[in-house]
Amino acid sequence: MSIKPESYLVAALSGRALAQSAQAVSIPVTVLDVYGDADTQAAAESSARIGDARLQISRDRLLEAAERLCPPRRCSGVVYGAGFESDPQTLTDLAAGRELFGNDPALLRDISTPRYFFSLLDRLGIPHPQVTYRRPADSIGWLAKRPGSSGGAHIIPANRVTGSSGHYYQRKLPGRIMSVLFLANGRRMAIIGISEQWRDTTDSPECYRYGGAVSGQYIGSALCLEVKHAIQTLVHWLSLRGLNGVDIVVDKNEFYVLEINGRPTATTELYDPGRPDNLFRQHLVCCRGDMPSFHGSSVTGRAHAVVYADCEITVPNDTHWPGWCSDIPEAGSTILPGEPVCTVHAVGNHVPRVRGVLDRRSRMIRDMLPAVTARESLTRRIATGG
Repeated sequence: MSIKPESYLVAALSGRALAQSAQAVSIPVTVLDVYGDADTQAAAESSARIGDARLQISRDRLLEAAERLCPPRRCSGVVYGAGFESDPQTLTDLAAGRELFGNDPALLRDISTPRYFFSLLDRLGIPHPQVTYRRPADSIGWLAKRPGSSGGAHIIPANRVTGSSGHYYQRKLPGRIMSVLFLANGRRMAIIGISEQWRDTTDSPECYRYGGAVSGQYIGSALCLEVKHAIQTLVHWLSLRGLNGVDIVVDKNEFYVLEINGRPTATTELYDPGRPDNLFRQHLVCCRGDMPSFHGSSVTGRAHAVVYADCEITVPNDTHWPGWCSDIPEAGSTILPGEPVCTVHAVGNHVPRVRGVLDRRSRMIRDMLPAVTARESLTRRIATGG
């Protein structure tokens, strides 16, 4: 039996972007994620789906697949993405016998704990929206968030919460939602770029799940200096390493920190394609304490948007996916309402214009799949005599 060469183990809710970044510089990876998309499999040496019925990471499936496909003796190290904020112990167990490239699981737990994180911001003098841990008597203008979650689907208006819910509450502020992606080596940091994010409101104007982002956004030199100082303070205090992201609200000449993502974020891929200073490689370098050889972000902006299913879809075998799609589901897979179908991409940093392109492409995907699914469903019924 041949022995596979050593590879890095990528574990996340979705590992496609990390896998493609590694593939671009010929770094072999084994990917364990929830979706098992076709392009993820194509970019990986090996892969397995490790999701449960709620599309969350299954601890048992993860650890079994890791031992089978990338055991410690053949593993160059673990690179993790979203999905471990509420269960850092599983990340600790996964890293046993393997080098961990990323922030320590205990640190991930701390910065995902609102009481710790917002108290830290207060001590450091970093602005953030008003936060409370009991539902406000007048809940209009407040959002309820569930600690340790990602993707925004857990956020709801506070007036919809009843009883003891496990949420914390954050004052909703006007302004642009921005994501600052940066590299850090535990002491110093380098900002990669600032993106503007938006939420997906296809189902409801009160939906806060992640809709997409566009890179290359400008917030003014004075404000950018303040944001950079705040991030540098957090890096120094927390010893952050590798790729990280800070989400902020920008309103005129003010900013407020919403959260910190202590791992590669969804916007990472907007800055990576075709770069000589590949971000997967830079993540590895920074996690070992070296400073990145990062030379600034591209002038050309990039954007992406997540397309969510508005009805149950079975992906036909003959589906032709446009070249501006990624996170492509396997043929024959079933996607339930509200689950992600794929990601669509566009180039440009003018927010209204690029969002218009993404909206059109998202509609094309939604129109394409139900029509094809209906035709294939009819074919099945005829074939089976139904």
